[in-house]
Amino acid sequence: MRHESEIEMKKGNMKRLCPYCRVPYPRSDEGLMMQMTNRIGKNDPEAIHELGSAYYRGRAGLPRDYTKATELWKRAAELGCARAHNALSGAYQHSQGVEKDMEKAMHHCTLAAIGGHEYARHTLGLFEALDGNMSIAMKHFIIAAMSGLEEALKEVGEGYRAGHVTKDEYANTLRSHQDSCEEMKSESRARAIEYSES
Repeated sequence: MRHESEIEMKKGNMKRLCPYCRVPYPRSDEGLMMQMTNRIGKNDPEAIHELGSAYYRGRAGLPRDYTKATELWKRAAELGCARAHNALSGAYQHSQGVEKDMEKAMHHCTLAAIGGHEYARHTLGLFEALDGNMSIAMKHFIIAAMSGLEEALKEVGEGYRAGHVTKDEYANTLRSHQDSCEEMKSESRARAIEYSES
């Protein structure tokens, strides 16, 4: 629904509104920062995560600052934001704003996966596969694939060909993956994909 609104706003058929607080969308970086600061003042973990991402990418008029990004992601993670845990996992893996620490990377990746972040679940599978724990890796890949993540389904397929996944497990995963993808199909989603690719 959010993407449909964005399409209508882009066409000029609808006022440009913030997807979170439904007030008119700011026309400047300063206005955006004011609006985000207001949400952050209310301890909105998604807004805190977004501000961290703005610092990470150097957008919305902010300088690129990995240290500030990770500080904000830590705060958002403390408030339960799975996306912030996933971002922290990447920061610890790649030494961006924090010292490289694979134990902390794994910890945050685990918390993100528990919070429902499919890519984090997939990453846990990659970690386990690198450690040679193929049975555990395949369990992570299967969970992520069943939620509709294509990359994880490919890993399950590889696991089947290598003998780490049974025929029944692969068939059940494939069926659940297809069901999940079907459930997510909609005209709105197709327009959102078309919009994001334009």
